[in-house]
Amino acid sequence: MGCGPLRLSRYTGWMNLPRLNRDYIPAIGLGVTQIMGYGTLMYAYAVLLPEMANDLGLTLSEVFGILSLGLFFGGLVSPIAGKLVDHCGGRWVMTLGSIVASLALIAMSQIEGRIGLFVLILVAEGAGMFVLYNVAFASVARLDLGVLPQRSISVITLFGGVASTIFWPLTLALFNRYGWETTWVILGFSALLICTPIHFFVLRGPEREADAPKPDNAPDWPELTGHLRKQAMLWMVVSFIFSGYLMGAVMTLWVTNVQDLGHTAAMAAFAGAVIGPFKTVGRFFEMLVSRSMYPLVTYALSLGLMFSGFVVLLIFGFTLTGLLLAAALYGMGDGIKTIARGTLPLALFGAKGYGARLGWISFVQMGINASAPFAFAWTTQTYGGWWSFAVMALCLCCAIATYMFIPDPRTHRHDPAQNRRLPENI
Repeated sequence: MGCGPLRLSRYTGWMNLPRLNRDYIPAIGLGVTQIMGYGTLMYAYAVLLPEMANDLGLTLSEVFGILSLGLFFGGLVSPIAGKLVDHCGGRWVMTLGSIVASLALIAMSQIEGRIGLFVLILVAEGAGMFVLYNVAFASVARLDLGVLPQRSISVITLFGGVASTIFWPLTLALFNRYGWETTWVILGFSALLICTPIHFFVLRGPEREADAPKPDNAPDWPELTGHLRKQAMLWMVVSFIFSGYLMGAVMTLWVTNVQDLGHTAAMAAFAGAVIGPFKTVGRFFEMLVSRSMYPLVTYALSLGLMFSGFVVLLIFGFTLTGLLLAAALYGMGDGIKTIARGTLPLALFGAKGYGARLGWISFVQMGINASAPFAFAWTTQTYGGWWSFAVMALCLCCAIATYMFIPDPRTHRHDPAQNRRLPENI
């Protein structure tokens, strides 16, 4: 059931547009908001937190430790956001979330010490869980569109891939010109003016019931049942934890670690900006083959590309060519992994309870991964950027190893063990 008027109107302002174009509008709109969301709530920290630490008299480990607590708090509220989307749709969840997150970013300009930084990062990251990928995926999956949810997820991430390309150099340029206080004001107001109206308008329309039959154009992918359902959830989440543990560290410490390899801050930001376009390249490739590529294969491809990027970084990252190649490989893999993070649970477990399921996965993953910025900042501070990158590569090795234990429902389609069904909310 939807909440209130969500089911009453079907994009009345766009009734004259062709159906195919109209049905892509929610994904395109949410893609734009993901650029702003990840740019302001994640990537800006990489540039501004080290500078804020200097002015506030804090260490690098302290500010990234506070960020880790903020990410942990975000994981705590993520299941709430997912359940709200399942029950009410994403329109009001994402609209209100974008308002609170934007106001928290604006207030960051007034921070005078660690307590203020702690409170506002908690608020910003908590609100961020109501506007970032998981909620965007669940929101678009709820809408009754002619576009399959898997394709809408791919479109959303296609846009989101350029967030680092835009916001690392943009944030650095704003800081160099105005300082971190004014930069936070600019970023916060930009997010408020862009994201809030988009969330309010593009998520209007009737919603698809979770237990409705699959559309005729949906791929014939069976869902897991029985004991395999629980096994798949366990190993998928463990693999997501390992592959995601380094994500927050890369977003926040890439510039610092690359400088430690002997490059300038400008070159580190430029190499970081390369990651974004290649995220888009990877996601565009996935869109071309998504109808035939099963999400388990998509996820395996992403892990292989990310690991290759770190191998190149560790061996040749001291050179400009090696650094850029590593950024490109990592970017393609991370871009595809974001799609798999949304499509794999949908393929393995179905649409019923999808939003809450993503929320609980995020809760477990972020609850553990929240320590990553602090852990890798400590590693960088103690041993240097190269060793910090080496530990990230080790995390990917563990993700690949645990991926191998995720059962493929296509090979168990006629497995009698699947008749012993477990509750569908796993």
